[in-house]
Amino acid sequence: MFSITNIGRTLLAKIVAFLYVITSVIFAGFPFGAGEDPAAPKDFTPVIRFAVCSDIHLNGEEDQPEAARLKKLIDFMYGYCADQSYTGFDALVCVGDVATTGYEKEYALFNSIIAEKLKEETQLMICTGNHEYIATRDYDASESARLFEKMEGPLDNHYTLNGYHFILASYDDNGKTFSGKLDWLEEQISSAEKDSGSKPVFVFQHPGPFATVYGSINWGDFDITKVLSKHPRVVDFSGHSHYPINDPRTIWQGGYTALGCGTLSYFETELDAIAGNFPYETENAAQFYIVEGDKDGNLRIKSYDLITDAFFDNEYYLTGLADKNFDYTYLKRKNRDSAPVWPAGTKAETYKNDKGETILKFTGAEDKYVVESYKLSVTENGIPFFSDNFSGKYMYLYEENQYEVNLGTLTQGKKYSVQIVALNAYAETSSPFSYSFTA
Repeated sequence: MFSITNIGRTLLAKIVAFLYVITSVIFAGFPFGAGEDPAAPKDFTPVIRFAVCSDIHLNGEEDQPEAARLKKLIDFMYGYCADQSYTGFDALVCVGDVATTGYEKEYALFNSIIAEKLKEETQLMICTGNHEYIATRDYDASESARLFEKMEGPLDNHYTLNGYHFILASYDDNGKTFSGKLDWLEEQISSAEKDSGSKPVFVFQHPGPFATVYGSINWGDFDITKVLSKHPRVVDFSGHSHYPINDPRTIWQGGYTALGCGTLSYFETELDAIAGNFPYETENAAQFYIVEGDKDGNLRIKSYDLITDAFFDNEYYLTGLADKNFDYTYLKRKNRDSAPVWPAGTKAETYKNDKGETILKFTGAEDKYVVESYKLSVTENGIPFFSDNFSGKYMYLYEENQYEVNLGTLTQGKKYSVQIVALNAYAETSSPFSYSFTA
């Protein structure tokens, strides 16, 4: 696990911006991609389909929500596939942190769910995350590895399904890095490229390659980027960060393609985010990808929410990866976005709760992709009285675009002024929304 926690927010923001700009410009070129994201053609016909999830965090208790979510994911996939022209559910891929601590009862629960729900026609693919090693407190991985292998054999695997290659890399024996796996990974990718024509090569590991997908600054891995950056046809899937799957930054393209897989457990966001790293209702998280490939190597990737049984809007269509046709670079998507706007007729109001505290209620702003967060300030006679930063609700499809903020106990009869600014995923800010009221 890699975490940047001691660098000041300003410096960190500059580092992130520099890395995104440099990688996007070098590999994507100009122009920066105004307009719409690519869409799959209506006649897109898959020859392969698989689901990718991460960070299930089973604790061995059969009644935990995460166990029910994994079962629901598998059931949904078979139902979804049965209604498609291509009916295959070819693989279920879990990219680490299947377990919470690495205890045997957690693997036993996983095995029982797989035995109950997954059909023989669907290949199970898994790799380790950091939580698989927690049971061995000193990071002597021998015991954790032994238990993990009870699920699916070797810790590293290379599969071929319907002309597509799947390469899964687990941590080294120290449970922390991939430094001892780099030669193996390079060999596997090179071999897959020779065998697969112009098709993408799928790579899976737990932490995201550093400075790529949303979350990889705080929770990314340096080592694996040394290999992946040489291979533009790689489509890499990772987890570890628990960052929401429907944020536009969860797909990245530079020297290759990378996607963050969200979580079936709980959400996090940036460690130094203005709204804090655990968003509103953080435990209501159950997101995963459905990946489909056609005979020519074009990919359609859909994002699904098991909490609401609905697809997110962020569907991706990847084509021409062998020619470095990267439509989802940071700069291209940023250029397609614009600052959040307040809907026509946006209103705010206040009411008092049972404790006599004043609650501000308002309608949220809108953005092409997501409204990531809000900054709110309250003044009384021009003097700062209250301020708050909080996350948007974009990761919760069940939530209306309405917000409530507890302003505390106010002085009756005094006039207060509220100003709210909305920020999107690219830190672009809305015009301020202003509201005044008398307590």
